[in-house]
Amino acid sequence: MIKCIIIEDEPQAVTLLKTIVNNKFPNVEILADFDKVSVAAEFIKKNKIDFVFLDVQLNGELGLDIINYLNKDELNFEIIFTTAYGSFAVEAFSLCDIDFVLKPINEDRLSEAINRVLKKHQVSLEQLKILQEVSTTDKIEKIVLSMNEKKIIVNVNDIIFLKADNVYTEFYLNNGIKHVVSKPLKEYELLLSQRTFYKPHRSFIINTSAVKAYQKAAGEIEMNNNFKVNLSRDKKKEFEDIYLK
Repeated sequence: MIKCIIIEDEPQAVTLLKTIVNNKFPNVEILADFDKVSVAAEFIKKNKIDFVFLDVQLNGELGLDIINYLNKDELNFEIIFTTAYGSFAVEAFSLCDIDFVLKPINEDRLSEAINRVLKKHQVSLEQLKILQEVSTTDKIEKIVLSMNEKKIIVNVNDIIFLKADNVYTEFYLNNGIKHVVSKPLKEYELLLSQRTFYKPHRSFIINTSAVKAYQKAAGEIEMNNNFKVNLSRDKKKEFEDIYLK
């Protein structure tokens, strides 16, 4: 029997989670539900848990605060995050390569998340720390890239630029390595909240601190790996006003 708990402060959400699990996953047992992270953490320390439904924001605290109560060895369970934060959540969780379910909870989407968890795609402590950073500060220091079964932590300052390739995104780094991730470029646009990142074209996001030269007449940006990016016509004046003054 697979054992889980719910950390959620909305009674309706708790009821819905229990109903879906009980009806569709007879091999999953919900041991308890909690509306406080600290109380849930004490339960986890004393009981073997396979996964947790974790609300991103509860009464006066963040679900991510759970990493403040448990050590690395105690964080040995899967997590399904639930959140009502819409577009920001989509981008933040994408940067950390963490699965989540948006509220109001959709039964099919929740079932998909549970099935993924049952395949043991465990979220690492490093991913949780990065998500905590993205969610609570204005500065993004690291992101998580997932390629097949491998996850790579990348320092944001090491990114030269991102390039769209249909439903994939190519990451070009200072060390000359290129990583290809099976997510579209739009899922990384939270990076644009950083002062150093800019979208000069619908197919690119560049790190302006990695710009080597700019050809004003041609509207061409040369990056420090010698790759050249053309500014779209409607972005040329904006780029020059922001970064050349």
